[in-house]
Amino acid sequence: MTLITKRFLLVDDDPLNNYITKKTLKKSLGEVHIIDFTNPENGLEFIRSQPVHNPTNGKTTLFLDINMPVISGWEFLEAFELFDISIKEQYNIYILSSSIDPNEINLAKGNPLVCDFIEKPLNEAKLVKIFG
Repeated sequence: MTLITKRFLLVDDDPLNNYITKKTLKKSLGEVHIIDFTNPENGLEFIRSQPVHNPTNGKTTLFLDINMPVISGWEFLEAFELFDISIKEQYNIYILSSSIDPNEINLAKGNPLVCDFIEKPLNEAKLVKIFG
């Protein structure tokens, strides 16, 4: 598998899903840098407070859950949209959700900030689809 990025940001209120995603990324891609947040507001603050995140070999991949109690993935995207273009262009955002609601899948695929919708759990086959 060709490695396009080695830096990941996980925003999901479920610590178990973050753990599974981290293990999958490390097993499939080897040496990776992963930062995870169970509170989406903390994820937004991290992005806002440290505007230069992208590694020298590509963009940071952000895996974002939709259904979270503090703020939803949709609200996260609304806040992210307000960031300066120099910050936004550093990220490739993928919705990583257990939702099978066609409306949510279509909303994600129609959002210009979102690269794709991926159903949980993340696995190696889904990573191949993302990274080739």
